[in-house]
Amino acid sequence: MKKIKPDVQKLKGYLPHREPERKPGAVTRALYDLGLGVWFGGSLFGILAMNTAVEVLDDPEERGKMVDEGWARFQPYGALGLFTALVTHFIMRRRAPRKPTATFKTVSLVKDALMLGACVSSVASLALGEYAVDDYSPVESATEGVPETSEDTQKAQSGLSVASWAQLVCGVGLIVAGAVLTSERDKS
Repeated sequence: MKKIKPDVQKLKGYLPHREPERKPGAVTRALYDLGLGVWFGGSLFGILAMNTAVEVLDDPEERGKMVDEGWARFQPYGALGLFTALVTHFIMRRRAPRKPTATFKTVSLVKDALMLGACVSSVASLALGEYAVDDYSPVESATEGVPETSEDTQKAQSGLSVASWAQLVCGVGLIVAGAVLTSERDKS
């Protein structure tokens, strides 16, 4: 007697069976965007606006106090935003398209490096910022000293300036890489 094998394709419906693509969920994507937005937006405001806006204050010690207090109030939110973006980034990385393009693979690796750069530059900015304006040191702005500013503080301010710009570059890179990955995911 001849054994008849059932047609698996017919059992699964009229259309050929395809493994469903594992796209990042809406909640994961929203948390990533929100976390990155809080971290990047706050950093952008602080670096480009607040750090230089304190120059309008007459007393250099008051400038140091204003910068120190402003960043101290933002740091918990920025750290939480970056941590949320980092965790959701790893979740989304585990959900690559079934047939990722070469561009998708390359940009994913670049985005990993940018995420690492964002974390390192944020920690460096935090540490250097604490040192640069600790004890309300007299400053011109967060990244510029006055003649009374100690040499160590001025070195920390110089490093803070580099770390701050690295944060902004990584933030812009993460936003652009995210847009490219979304576009590439739609192609696959």
